[in-house]
Amino acid sequence: MKPVLLATTLLLMSAGYALAGPGAGDPTTPADPAAGRPTAILDDAKCANVWSLTQRQGDTLSEGEAAPFIVNFKLVDANADGKISEAEFKDGCKNGLVQEASAGGQQQPSGNTSPMGSSKTNPAIPQ
Repeated sequence: MKPVLLATTLLLMSAGYALAGPGAGDPTTPADPAAGRPTAILDDAKCANVWSLTQRQGDTLSEGEAAPFIVNFKLVDANADGKISEAEFKDGCKNGLVQEASAGGQQQPSGNTSPMGSSKTNPAIPQ
């Protein structure tokens, strides 16, 4: 009876380990497709449009500013300096790590007015 119990226990333990899988965890390399959860690859025009929608400080994006647009900040930030340059952003577009869908409606390019307009030009907004 004891050998059967021992064999069954070992079988269950090994099956649990085999079926558990590696887990999500941090990505090991940028080339790991499951790690970055890439989206659709943006062409140059769409990438430039999304870049214009970002709220940058100078020529770089911080992690908080990039959040609505970047799928995986660590993978796009190639030099690991905590900021994304325009070149890194464009590389992220080519690798499917920049989203266009979440960019729509999130922010407006700097210098443009909001779609609702001001309260003087839009009668729907109370003054």
